[in-house]
Amino acid sequence: MAKITEQLEKYVSTIENAVARHYKAKAKLMPAPAIPQAQWNAPGESKKGHFTVGISKQDLVPDDLDSGRYYIAGYYGPKAVTGLHDPMCATAIWIDDNSGKGALVLVSIDCVGFLRYDADVIRARLAGWSKQHGCREMHFFGTHNHAGIDTLGLWGKLPKSGRDKKFIQLMQDKICEAIVTAYETRRCGELFAGQVEEPEGYHDDYRLPKVFCTKLTRLRFAPFGGGAPIYLVNYAAHPGMMGGKNTLMSADWVYWFREDIEAKTGGEVIFINGLIGGLIYPHEEDLPNPEATEIAGHRIAELALSVGEEHRLEPRIGSMSQDVYLACDNTLLTLGGVLKVIPAKMQATGEGRFGVSLKSSLSYFEIGDLRILTVPGEMFPELAYGGYLEEDLASNGSSGQNPAPLLEIAGDPDLIMFGLGNDELGYIIPPNDFYLDEKRPWFTNGHDQHGRKHYEETVSTGKGTAAVIAETWKGMLERMKA
Repeated sequence: MAKITEQLEKYVSTIENAVARHYKAKAKLMPAPAIPQAQWNAPGESKKGHFTVGISKQDLVPDDLDSGRYYIAGYYGPKAVTGLHDPMCATAIWIDDNSGKGALVLVSIDCVGFLRYDADVIRARLAGWSKQHGCREMHFFGTHNHAGIDTLGLWGKLPKSGRDKKFIQLMQDKICEAIVTAYETRRCGELFAGQVEEPEGYHDDYRLPKVFCTKLTRLRFAPFGGGAPIYLVNYAAHPGMMGGKNTLMSADWVYWFREDIEAKTGGEVIFINGLIGGLIYPHEEDLPNPEATEIAGHRIAELALSVGEEHRLEPRIGSMSQDVYLACDNTLLTLGGVLKVIPAKMQATGEGRFGVSLKSSLSYFEIGDLRILTVPGEMFPELAYGGYLEEDLASNGSSGQNPAPLLEIAGDPDLIMFGLGNDELGYIIPPNDFYLDEKRPWFTNGHDQHGRKHYEETVSTGKGTAAVIAETWKGMLERMKA
């Protein structure tokens, strides 16, 4: 066994070197195109003095779900889907301030992650429609559901991709349908915003430091003349409670969360996750998985409906989206892109171990006085809120390697964070606690000098990602202020 492992390591090392030589040479001959600096699309004056909002939810259930051709994403695979527990869905919301500058479209998908590749496909498909109907920007968010069909490609029979072409086509079609239908069902009314602090014990963080957002943010749209409300809810928690042995399609606790709100209010709801890196979970792990999943959904719905104090949002929307190159140092992710396991276009930037980067983006928007930053992937909350590990606990023995937290850069303690936005880059980890196994980095969970397991690093782009995101955000703010 040891000899086989040694041979495999030599084989991987040979491939790594070949990939690095190829992309570093390509970076010199055909470098990746420069990314332009995005400018602030400032709010305009509302011509009607109110918002126009629409919402649509579409099921993502293929007609041959139990055929064995689809794989469950999340935990370890491959695991073929054997049936339906509850449906994966795509929910789109259309929010227009009636300023003439266009509506903001947000789409939430019950999947482990929604790639930049798929976002670009849908934007291209609806480019003409968007121009005709006044869509300013589209943003896509995976809920990070661990009981849905594989949308990344990592849970199939590797080296074959786990992305099934039929399902991906269905998903893209249904998302387009949800966006168009959200526009067609729009109504005039007012938007209200409120927050609630969760009771102690709702959440847990399974990796030090124990830092996570304990607030739930809710937007409520009240149409003129009465009628069913529309809710947008932002809360940070992994939907991974159906467990690693589950083989049934499910939206996890998000399903019960939506069902409760819709049943109790007669309205509709879109859920957008927060910063869940470091394994931020609802605190129900001591129960059987399906039971824990349902209880968590009910509790989070109850929390969302308990929002008391609200304030009216002025009908104004501002936005800015900045593309960015992020060096991909992860052997498995890089090879996955090269072998088309993951549909990610590798950019020859000359950066990182392999000279290759992934193009992703940060997005910022304002709805009334709400200020929202969207980051790709599963960011560790301390990168936004602060509270890094001190050097005596950090795996790298330092407290000075980390970038300034995103809220500190913004000078705004009330900045709202949306995670898994427009891309799934895996975990985004503070540099001072980024640790890899010395013998088999990227392949094996490292255990640092304190005996703590470092699984998340094996599913990340690399140590430098956090700093690049912080610098990109700083640049965005400087241009907005200018």
